[in-house]
Amino acid sequence: MKAIRTVILITSLMLLGACGPVINILEVDVRLPAAKPLTLPGKELAVFIPQYDSVSITDSILLAKFAQSLAGELALQAHLPSASVPLFNHYTGDQVLGTLDQPDYAYRLAMETESDMIFMVDSVFIGGFDTRNIAGSFGNYKKQFLIVPFHAVVRIFDAHQFVFQEYLSLSDTLAWEVWVPDDAKAVSIPESAFEDIQKAAVILGQRTARSFSDQWETQDRVIFHYSKKDWNRAYDHALAFEWDKAMQIWLRMVEGDNAKEVACAAFNIALACEMQGYFDLAEEWLELSAKTFSMPETEYYLELLQERKKNAASILIEKEPF
Repeated sequence: MKAIRTVILITSLMLLGACGPVINILEVDVRLPAAKPLTLPGKELAVFIPQYDSVSITDSILLAKFAQSLAGELALQAHLPSASVPLFNHYTGDQVLGTLDQPDYAYRLAMETESDMIFMVDSVFIGGFDTRNIAGSFGNYKKQFLIVPFHAVVRIFDAHQFVFQEYLSLSDTLAWEVWVPDDAKAVSIPESAFEDIQKAAVILGQRTARSFSDQWETQDRVIFHYSKKDWNRAYDHALAFEWDKAMQIWLRMVEGDNAKEVACAAFNIALACEMQGYFDLAEEWLELSAKTFSMPETEYYLELLQERKKNAASILIEKEPF
């Protein structure tokens, strides 16, 4: 858990009747594991795009947009100065470099550019336009999706290990919502379509670079609060990141006789455990909260916590040394 950044107090929202707890919403930054973890900091990186003899192999404009975006975002993910990851062209003749059996060639590119790791963007292209009917009509018009598939191939070569670490075959779909006459036989491509496709290439390049490193995502968390002295003290400790002090107060509260308050205190203890990275313990306290008094927030939080546990486990598995 990175930090609590903002606190929004919903003073008018009460649960379980007039004497119920107030719900407070905390915005927290949660770490999401890398989809394709790579160690980027401390390495010299470079991006390569091919110069093909045949223009039918890839779209040169989309290729350049994707690669420029990839290089720019790689610099950020590697904690390098902006625009410090270079972008090179390499001439391939009429051979499509989309396989993993050419380490000698990739190694030579890395040595010539003094790079530890190179990202070879072999191709970026779109497929044919198509339509999909969706629910919605107005007068003599119907709503449709105009869609086009988007593809890219990226190989990642580690010069020190003399191996292609990743072969990424990326696919996505771009869609436009359009209204057409009921009797229309074809759908016109929007004037902005090709500009939109270029923007999509930039976004996909950024997303690809971000997939190599853990990311932070802002999420909401519920914390329960009663207008009572001890609850106020515990809440103040939580806002000051003093989770241990807040937990000591909530631990005394779970020994009380009021089922609602016990359930809310157990819920808050689970939150404190999650903030400190104790996911298993947080799940146990949530289960106690659910058994004591049923609240929809508990069920939702339990599902969210189980997903976080799964992500945390994937980090340990993927980063465990051989």
